[in-house]
Amino acid sequence: CCVQSDSGSEQVFSASDTRLSEPESLALSTAERKVLSVPPDFSIRSVDSAASADGSGGYVSLNEEQKAREMGKLQHMIRDFVMEFLQGVYLDAVLEDGSLVPCRCLMDSKLTVLMLQVQSTTRQIDLTNIQDICSGRELRDLRVTTPLDDFCVTLVMADDQCVSFKFPDVQSREHFATCMKVLRLALD
Repeated sequence: CCVQSDSGSEQVFSASDTRLSEPESLALSTAERKVLSVPPDFSIRSVDSAASADGSGGYVSLNEEQKAREMGKLQHMIRDFVMEFLQGVYLDAVLEDGSLVPCRCLMDSKLTVLMLQVQSTTRQIDLTNIQDICSGRELRDLRVTTPLDDFCVTLVMADDQCVSFKFPDVQSREHFATCMKVLRLALD
């Protein structure tokens, strides 16, 4: 999905990885796939929507109690996200032609490797190799060949390979992007 100069394949998965026989394609119904859940109290706080007339740029000053409460919510959200990824969740990966393919996503117990499985093809991504995590408006800044929209998140690796996922809504997209950014930053 990311544009590269003559370095071969730019996508983590290609269309040939997704070809399967009829029995394989029916083996796992949608009901059997564990999907990522978004906490009911997760809210999207964007600077654009929160920009205030007082010139504060949308940032709200929190007292110590509010900071502690927000930190606790974030820790709980990350813990639940990690638990889901340790067990494996299905996300819709976006192929270069814009089509979606179910992708099983798992993390290792050290939270350093993201394993992506499409049918019988598995790719491992070292989280420290993730250079950028783009979603929403940030996707417009990427030079990509894959058709992406406001419901997509793209993980860009240091070697310019990337993988994009499409979510059912902006809240799900931001939940995934936020958690991945926290996990990625924790490795620095």
